[in-house]
Amino acid sequence: MNEHVRPQDFYDRVRGLHYCEVFRAIHAGLRPRNYLEIGTFTGGTLRLAECDTIAVDPQFHIQGDVIGPRQLSLLFQMTSDEFFRRYSPTALFGSTIDLAFLDGMHRFVYLLRDFMNTERHCRRNSVVVMHDCLPGDALITARDMGDPRRSASRHPDYWTGDVWKLMPILRKYRPDLKLLVTDAAPTGLVFVTNMDPGSDVLERHYFEIMDAFMDLDLEDYGVEKLFDETPISRARDLAFADGYARHFYL
Repeated sequence: MNEHVRPQDFYDRVRGLHYCEVFRAIHAGLRPRNYLEIGTFTGGTLRLAECDTIAVDPQFHIQGDVIGPRQLSLLFQMTSDEFFRRYSPTALFGSTIDLAFLDGMHRFVYLLRDFMNTERHCRRNSVVVMHDCLPGDALITARDMGDPRRSASRHPDYWTGDVWKLMPILRKYRPDLKLLVTDAAPTGLVFVTNMDPGSDVLERHYFEIMDAFMDLDLEDYGVEKLFDETPISRARDLAFADGYARHFYL
């Protein structure tokens, strides 16, 4: 890449309400009975939940009180793959998942498996939220967090990895799902509902998906194409007009 040519970016399209404020509105509007979080780190989003929670992270760095008034708060310090092998969220909660936030390792292979495993414990109107799927440029989507190309980005401190691939994957293989993509800063939030816990489509096509998407770079796919093919809703409008409650019914 010519160092004098500024990389194409679309950060101006993801300058909506910060994703933590979006989650505050989601919990207030939907009032879920339970909440599963994959990728907790310091607990910034976990502390917003007042319902029963399960949090999974291979290495927690919890800051402050993330339990509050909740009666049930379960923390599993392990990978999400290990968690789903050993435990059932349905059994732990005593019911299917109402709301889930998938924000684990920033590689699409992990997010895809997290989605597949989570959906098995959902019902039709459960809501699954995915983070970092709207990167403002291709430079922050490197699969390696230490990739030096990130330094050329307008936001070199951002790292989304290649989880953006979940949107074209789900559109192609699971058109039955309903996706609502928002401009939540800094890298978008994708809401998925109309879940089908009995679906095996992604599992049956897993290796086909790996072959098609593993070596695909956003620079080749096109940031402009990703944004142009993705209808984006304003997170702020949805938050302040009870939009999330009107879109989703728990």
